[in-house]
Amino acid sequence: MSGDPQLVYSLEIKVLDLEAKVASLEKTLDRLAREVSATDPALLPAEVLDQIEKGEHPVRAVRQYRLMTQKELGERSGIRANHISAIERGMAYGLKTAKRLSDALDVPVGLLS
Repeated sequence: MSGDPQLVYSLEIKVLDLEAKVASLEKTLDRLAREVSATDPALLPAEVLDQIEKGEHPVRAVRQYRLMTQKELGERSGIRANHISAIERGMAYGLKTAKRLSDALDVPVGLLS
């Protein structure tokens, strides 16, 4: 059975459009979920969450929002400043470190991982 090429093309365009809309909605839902998961006093402004969404490391974005240096964060968390620097550049870190950083930055652990 052969279909009308114009109809098939029209349907393909609609499917592509719907896929793009779904991707956009999923991205928005992820951002909103992060905003909702942040509870008082860890409530962060949308600008910080947008920075994280655009690729800024969460530890760096929150640390800078809290007006802390890496040394100050290190003193609060018990993690050396050079280790924090490496984390902000993308070095992997474990749950224990994430918990210490989240406590020092006053944010949920899920935001940092």
